Amino acid sequence: MTWKVIPILCVGLLNGCAQTTSGNYCDIASPFYFENQDVVKYLSQNDTILLREIVIHNETQERLCGG
Repeated sequence: MTWKVIPILCVGLLNGCAQTTSGNYCDIASPFYFENQDVVKYLSQNDTILLREIVIHNETQERLCGG
């Protein structure tokens, strides 16, 4: 009997955790904002790859979702 109860309990617990969205990029994407210009300066000197990826993400989000 125990082996039948465990899967039922697991399904019940997992159903409460599921978050439903339409799966649309614009529903889940939002732009990344920098606190101030010092952050941009730091990234441009120390992590240009991350800075480039953030800019690409923001431009993509604005182009597809209108900002």
